[in-house]
Amino acid sequence: MNRTNYKRVKKRRRRVLIVRMQLVAIIVFVFFIIIMVYNRFHMKDKQAVKEENINELQQTSTTDLQQGLTNEKEKKETGIKKGGNSKEAKRIWKSNKKLLVLVNKENICPEEELARRKICNGRIEAADVLYSDLCKMLSDAGEKGYNYWIASGYRSKKRQQQLVDEDVRTAMSQGLNYNDALEKTYEETMPAGYSEHQTGLALDILSSSNLNMDVSQENTEENRWLTEHCYEYGFILRYPKDKENVTKISYEPWHFRYVGKEAAKYMKENKLTLEEFYLSL
Repeated sequence: MNRTNYKRVKKRRRRVLIVRMQLVAIIVFVFFIIIMVYNRFHMKDKQAVKEENINELQQTSTTDLQQGLTNEKEKKETGIKKGGNSKEAKRIWKSNKKLLVLVNKENICPEEELARRKICNGRIEAADVLYSDLCKMLSDAGEKGYNYWIASGYRSKKRQQQLVDEDVRTAMSQGLNYNDALEKTYEETMPAGYSEHQTGLALDILSSSNLNMDVSQENTEENRWLTEHCYEYGFILRYPKDKENVTKISYEPWHFRYVGKEAAKYMKENKLTLEEFYLSL
């Protein structure tokens, strides 16, 4: 190979090498651009996910906080609170389930009825289980000079409906429409099937010196003694004055409910209604 041809080949090889180097540089540059673009979009996705998680967490925290505040507000508005010892309440409930049955506007009376007996010379009926404690309570009260008239005890579902209808008619005669009359009636009279009287465990006990079934009962010495001491015999004042927003029933100083001595003592000491007792379980 002469000198001239050698130089031509050398130049051609140099050009090929330069082209290859340029191609490699271009490929590296393109690869670098691809990586940069990928990382940029990937970081955006990660940031979006992170922001979404943060927002979700914040929303959850806010929801939990709002729910907590709502629950606290509801507790304050209803007056319902957990009181006493939950384990003790559960123990008492398990051993006295039939006596502690909860019957109210949200809880229908169980179909299974307790055995009943005639009381007050056969004038009314009540659950047999409360009879001995009732006799003891009235006897002890009598020794103090207090006498009572038991206005009602067990009432059937049919009889309860009759009372509701009577109260509705009375309210409508005063100018209320049917719905308003029914709502007014349910402030004091339970719907048929939702009355404690159907259990046979509830008694309306009036002072013999005042046979009016209204709040004037609280002014009698008989009612004050009964309210203070009834728990000793297994009874509770079912609808207290300061718990109307819990029981959803107007104050009834004459309405007493038998729950058994142990439960009555527990509720008395912890200032619980039957609804609050169940809340503590």
